[in-house]
Amino acid sequence: MTRKIQALCWSILCVAVLAMPAPAVARALGKQDLARIQCAQEKMRIMAEFFDVNIPAEEKVYKLPNVCGASSGRTVKMPEWFASELERMDKNKVVYVPNEGTYSEVDLWRQAFSNVYLFLDRAAKSMDPNQPVVLEQLSRGFVGNRINLMATLDRLNKDLLRGQQLLIMKDSMDGRARSMLATFELINSEFFSTIESFSSPISQRENKYRQSVMAVVVLSNHLFSQFLGSSIPMNPPDPKIYQTTPADRAVSLFMIMLGSALAGLAVYLLLENKRDNILQMVAEYKQKSLVWAEDFNRQFVTIDIKYIVFGTIGVFALLGLFMGLMFGGFSGVFIFLLIVFLGGVVSIRMPMAVLDALKKSRGKRVNKQLMDALIMLSNSLRSGMDIVQGFELVSRDMLPPISDEFGLVIKNYQLGTPFEKALDGLSERVESRMLAYIIKAIIIQRQVGGNLTVIFARLVENIREESKLEEKLQAMTAQQKIQSIVVSIMPFVMMLVMFIFNPSQMISFYTSPVGMFVFMFCVIWIGIGMKVLKKMGEVRV
Repeated sequence: MTRKIQALCWSILCVAVLAMPAPAVARALGKQDLARIQCAQEKMRIMAEFFDVNIPAEEKVYKLPNVCGASSGRTVKMPEWFASELERMDKNKVVYVPNEGTYSEVDLWRQAFSNVYLFLDRAAKSMDPNQPVVLEQLSRGFVGNRINLMATLDRLNKDLLRGQQLLIMKDSMDGRARSMLATFELINSEFFSTIESFSSPISQRENKYRQSVMAVVVLSNHLFSQFLGSSIPMNPPDPKIYQTTPADRAVSLFMIMLGSALAGLAVYLLLENKRDNILQMVAEYKQKSLVWAEDFNRQFVTIDIKYIVFGTIGVFALLGLFMGLMFGGFSGVFIFLLIVFLGGVVSIRMPMAVLDALKKSRGKRVNKQLMDALIMLSNSLRSGMDIVQGFELVSRDMLPPISDEFGLVIKNYQLGTPFEKALDGLSERVESRMLAYIIKAIIIQRQVGGNLTVIFARLVENIREESKLEEKLQAMTAQQKIQSIVVSIMPFVMMLVMFIFNPSQMISFYTSPVGMFVFMFCVIWIGIGMKVLKKMGEVRV
């Protein structure tokens, strides 16, 4: 459905609605509104005569009437640049209408301004107290104005092909035509609002009518200013205007260094004010470091805690330096300091996180060897050995890590530590539920007696059944695990594909501040999604 058919349908609907009895709404406008309408009407008349090729250019000089307020008496002359443009536009024959003839581009523009003029003229005449307002006649007149304006705008927005040359009327008047056509579209919308106001509820009719008419007045004044204003530049500005001198760069560098120094001084003063608290926290952290170092030794890992702490800070510092250089300026320095501070907070908790990861990893490895160790202990007890000799046999014949753990129990026992206490140390070092059951069974047997061979046989059977159950659960939850892997990998695969097809655009985006923020945001939410899917697939036995 074309715009003409739409306009016709709307006009029929409006006329049908307006045929019903309704109070007049034209009296909603006041004397001050009438002056503004008459001023806008005069401006539209001037614009229509600017586009009249039959009037000589030297005669196109006008004065704004007294109703224009502060602009009263202002002389308006046709711009010099428009003389040649008017001649060119008059040669562009763009549309043929049967029984009317051929219209040029100038004719279409003049029709557009005339339609707005007639609309304002009808609104102004409707305010004459000496003339009765015939609502049906008034509404039909507004409908006709809108239909004519829609047809004119439709022709002005249409691009025409003349041989090998494309005629784009939106590029006329040194680029002013585009903005003026946009204003005309808004005026066309307000034309419809005026027509629609007649069918509004009685309590809202007068207010809506006034708002729509005055909106046309404001847009008409803006249309007049657009034409007389400066043209829109068709070419990009000269890159030389963005170039900086060495003095500008030196001043920028000095300001960045000064800002960095002031930020550093503020941090120093803050730390100096909290000096006692910081020293106390450092002393407590040193005590924790000694405990962590001992715990690492219990895991048969020799590592200096400061390497973990300063290594974490170094990684965050490199990341902060990269992002700071990407942002640049003082904001880059602020981001660098913020990321380094975040690295310091994370580094304090990093040793404990590494220790927990080592314990879990070592506990899983011990669990895999636990059934063989129980079978060996059970066989040693059947052959007449005691439990201590069975532990020696396991530490000698099996592979690490369980051989190391059992061997450490034997060494502590040989150095005078009670066997039960040595077993408690093993339970603290290794995170294994089944190993904890075995240790409790041995301690209870040594205190109250019992048959360890039977207990070990049952534990071996339980471990074997639990292993089968875990394998079954792993098979059942494999889909969730694979899904979490796919969810985490696919965004990066798609990003890699986009890098391959359009590397320059992708690099420019992901090296910009917005791109880096989007990347970090996506990474965080991908991590959250992986964690959720992993939890959905976890079943504790």
